[in-house]
Amino acid sequence: MSESTSSDSPIILRKQGVITHIELNNPKRRNALSREMTTLLADALREAHADEDCRAIVLSGRGEHFCAGGDVSAMQAERPILGSRQRIEHAHHIVRLLAAGPKPVVCAVEGVAFGLGMSLALACDVVVAAEGSSMCAVFNKVGLVPDMGIMWTLAQRVGVPKAKQLFFSAEVLDQSTAQTLGLIDHGAAKTGALTMAFERAEAFCSAAPMPIALIKAAYAKGFGSLEDALRAEVDYQPALYLSEDHQEGVKAFFEKRKPSFKGK
Repeated sequence: MSESTSSDSPIILRKQGVITHIELNNPKRRNALSREMTTLLADALREAHADEDCRAIVLSGRGEHFCAGGDVSAMQAERPILGSRQRIEHAHHIVRLLAAGPKPVVCAVEGVAFGLGMSLALACDVVVAAEGSSMCAVFNKVGLVPDMGIMWTLAQRVGVPKAKQLFFSAEVLDQSTAQTLGLIDHGAAKTGALTMAFERAEAFCSAAPMPIALIKAAYAKGFGSLEDALRAEVDYQPALYLSEDHQEGVKAFFEKRKPSFKGK
C-alpha cells in the first residue's frame, strides 16, 4: 500500500505529516466492511504502525457515515464453520492493531457506527463523534454474538451489566446518549468529527512514542489486579530509563523547553 492510495481503493491511506489517515471507502454501502476491505484495512494499519515517521493514526469513513457494520450481502452465502473461524481470526488482526498497536488511534464518527462499525470505533484509543451520529450493537438483530472485540471494549467503557443490556436490546444510541455513557470521548459539530479527530491526534504527536506503545500494550493485555500493574512497571520502566527519549525529556526539563522525542 502506497503513501497515498488511489481514491478508488476500498481503503485509502494518506500521510499528512506525522499523522496517517486511514479512510473506509465504500460510501454507497455506508462503508459496510467487505472481506476485501477487512484485508486492506489490516494492511493499512500494519503499514502505519511500522512507519517510523508516523506518530498517530486517524480512522474515518468516507461520506456521511463511518461504518454500517459488516457486509450483510455476504451473509447470504453458506459459511462452513472452519472457513468462518479462519476469517474471524484474520479480522482479529484489525482489533489487535487498533487496541494494542504502538501508535495512538483516533476514530472520527459521522453518521452511523453500527455493529462492526461500533466495534472498530471502540477498539480505538479515542472516539470523536459528530452531532447526528449514532451507535448500535446491532448483532442480535441478525442472530449473532457481538464480534471484533466489542464484548471486551464496550464493557471497558460502560461496565459488564450495561454492556449486556446494550447487546440484548440492540438499542440505537444518539450522540448525546453515547457520550453520557462514555462511548464517545469528544463530541463535535455535524461534519466536524474528522477535524476534531486530527486535533486530538496532533495532541499526541509531541509525546514520547515508546511509553504510548507500552501503555497500549499493557492495557490490551489487561490488569486483573494491582500486582499486574506493578509488574508492568517493573517490566517496562527500566528499558525506558535507558532510552534517548528519556534523556531528552530530562534535558528539556532543565533547559525549560519542549522535548523533541524520536521514539528511540
